[in-house]
Amino acid sequence: MAKVDIIMPLYNKARVVERAVESIRRQSMSDWRLIIVDDGSTDESGDIVRRISDDRIEVVSQENAGPGGARNTGIKLATAENIAFLDADDEWMEEYLEQSINALQENDVAVVSSMFFEWPGKIDVTERYSKLGVFPGRHKLTAAVKPEIADRQIFFLHVWNSVMKTDAARKYDGFYAEDKCTFAEDSVFFMRILANESFMITETPLACHHCEDSNLANLAKDPIAPFLVNPETVLGYCPEETRPLMEAVIDLAAFRAVRKYARSGFKPDAVELVERFPGIKKLAGYRRCAFEIATSRWFRYWVAFKCFVGPPVRAFLRKAARMAGLMKDLPEFDKRQRDE
Repeated sequence: MAKVDIIMPLYNKARVVERAVESIRRQSMSDWRLIIVDDGSTDESGDIVRRISDDRIEVVSQENAGPGGARNTGIKLATAENIAFLDADDEWMEEYLEQSINALQENDVAVVSSMFFEWPGKIDVTERYSKLGVFPGRHKLTAAVKPEIADRQIFFLHVWNSVMKTDAARKYDGFYAEDKCTFAEDSVFFMRILANESFMITETPLACHHCEDSNLANLAKDPIAPFLVNPETVLGYCPEETRPLMEAVIDLAAFRAVRKYARSGFKPDAVELVERFPGIKKLAGYRRCAFEIATSRWFRYWVAFKCFVGPPVRAFLRKAARMAGLMKDLPEFDKRQRDE
């Protein structure tokens, strides 16, 4: 039995899945098993991972159930005391597993999450999150924690930068998987766990989140998060002490969704969410939000312009800052990906 089982859901990632798997095989800690759940891929993804010669890799196939369902299959198959997750389009630095597992074993926590890099912008997110009040160390959500800090800590955790005790993953019923959910299914998972368990954030960025396929200019309406459709998907797992805190966190998440809907031209959806979560009206910034709702019809064009102009301008400024020595460059991942 390995020290950690790594679960990778796989659905049509033929272009990048080998990169993710190789980042696991390069880990300084070798005592792992990789469970790849081929979730009904229709491209060559399954064939690619089956051709990789490594006895530590197990590939299972199932009909498409969505990312939550695929990860839940991996959790059921896990036999190790610890679980890690890596999406097929992300990767880890060589020390990720070793440092994360050591932190998990040396501290009384259920989850350890690492600071990370964002690609292709080559951004170390540590400074960004420190400004938001998310710091390395051991944490526990209690009634004394401000909702804004709890919100930022919860949504800092992602599947690709977190390892955890297997028992904790199972205790709170795994990932949200109804209707093949593909949006915020992992948020439900972490909200349930953090409402009950201590967690730790490690200082060194050791995961790399690839955002290349994100379309920032896409104004299509995002699906609504499951915990906004039915807050009891989270609140039903909360002890009495943390339930008010999680209710406040859900209000903050609803507020962000309202602003995004309003700024993208979906005024009726924004108004409906405000009616369902009246606590939004008490939040700082609601007056600005109300203006965005009122001007939603025109606001979407401003947002589209910013999305079109913003990324290349920010990329140019980052490149100039690195050339001037004002911003440090990132350590190597896969050299083939460095300049993409």
